[in-house]
Amino acid sequence: MTTTVANLIAAPPVVVPATGPSAVDFTVIIPFHRPGVALRQTVQRLTEVLHAQNITFEVIAVSAGCIDGTVATLEQLPHTRLIASRDIQDKGAALHAGFTASTGAWIGIVDVDGDTEIDPYEVVESLHLARERHDLASRGPALVCRELVNV
Repeated sequence: MTTTVANLIAAPPVVVPATGPSAVDFTVIIPFHRPGVALRQTVQRLTEVLHAQNITFEVIAVSAGCIDGTVATLEQLPHTRLIASRDIQDKGAALHAGFTASTGAWIGIVDVDGDTEIDPYEVVESLHLARERHDLASRGPALVCRELVNV
C-alpha cells in the first residue's frame, strides 16, 4: 500500500498495554498546546463514551506551554487530571509527564491540537482491537495512540 496524506490522516489509532500496577483499565493522555474549545468538548465526549462502555479510565490532560486560558476549562471535569507546569513546553515533555502519571493497564494518546474532530468511539474501538491482538500475541507493553496529521 502506498502511503499518502489521506492514508496518514485516516490511519487508525495504534494500541499496546502499559507496564506496572494498574489502578484503572485505560489511561487517555491528552497533550495540548493550543486546542481551543476542542479540548473540553473532546474530554467530555470521551469520558461519556468510556463511562457508557463500563471501562474504568482516567484522562490526563497535559499542558505543553498552553497560555490561551484553556487549562481553566478542564477544572471540575470528572475522571480528568490536569498537569500544567512551566517546565513542560513541548509535546514530548507533555507525553513524558502523562506517561509518568498514568495508572492504566492500557494507555491512549489523543491529539486535540489538530483541526480534525476526535471520534471517541474510534478510541474505544482501538482499545478493544489492541486487547484482542495482545491476547493473541501475549506481548509486552501496550499503547493506544491517536495521532492526527495536520496538512
